[in-house]
Amino acid sequence: MTLPLSVAAFIASLLLLYIGSKKVVGAAAQLASNLNIHKVVVGTVFVASVTSAPELLSSLIATIFSSSQLAFGNIIGSNIYNVPLIIGICGLIGEFKMKNSTINRECLLMIGLAALLMLLTLATSIVTWWTGLVFLALYPVFIYYSIRKGNGNGNPTSETRKSTAKPAAIMILGGAALIAGTFMLVYSATAMAEIFSLSHFYAGLTMMALGCVVPETAVSVAAALHGEQEISIGNVIGDNIITITLVFGVVALIRPFTVSLHEILTTVPFMVLVTLVLFAMNRRSRKITRAWSLLMLAIAAVAFILETFNHVA
Repeated sequence: MTLPLSVAAFIASLLLLYIGSKKVVGAAAQLASNLNIHKVVVGTVFVASVTSAPELLSSLIATIFSSSQLAFGNIIGSNIYNVPLIIGICGLIGEFKMKNSTINRECLLMIGLAALLMLLTLATSIVTWWTGLVFLALYPVFIYYSIRKGNGNGNPTSETRKSTAKPAAIMILGGAALIAGTFMLVYSATAMAEIFSLSHFYAGLTMMALGCVVPETAVSVAAALHGEQEISIGNVIGDNIITITLVFGVVALIRPFTVSLHEILTTVPFMVLVTLVLFAMNRRSRKITRAWSLLMLAIAAVAFILETFNHVA
């Protein structure tokens, strides 16, 4: 594939991911409302599970048809950029309070998962099926915990149940767009990595990860503009937890792969850093201000520059 064709395919994949994510998330929120599910559960479990679909699909496709390193870079990169870009941009649009009372516990869980990932990979230098099984086993635990906490946190979104046929149909159509977009994303990212002689890990860490984060950022910004900040914040941390448990777990189960000390030490600490900033933000002010938002965006920019320097220079 030539460079112009690769770039065109990459842009087309982002468009499909945006359309698919927007339709699916809107339908998911409507479906959850029709089923009388609490907003905390909608954001942390329902919408986050849907918005993690690009990472899951692209990582699966990369693992099966291309490279596990591409998939691993995508997982790490998504967890680095997801929080600072979504929180940063939403906060610049307008300051708002953080209403989700479970954020502190979820941040601590995310930090624990990142530390576990670092310890296991540094100790073995390889990701095997049992590593994936450890993380995959934590996915249903997180879902169960979130639903239990959500059921005791606030009132249901409505008092009566409504029809679910229309939002379910929209979710299916949006899912088809997501699948098409992820195929194109993996194909174009792999092609550009070959053209520029980039490592598959770096291509996944930047091009694929940012390609997956862009539609999620757009969806969260749209939710914030419509006054649904609770869904946005619940979505962002829930998405990261689901990505590192479900997506990483499934990828590791499919095919083992090696990781280097350099790859881990130059990336995973940024996952911990952005989560710590979100934790501090919630502990100190329970409010997303423009100052916090600028700090988040600065971390994302520094992470991208350092990763590019470390993996390309």
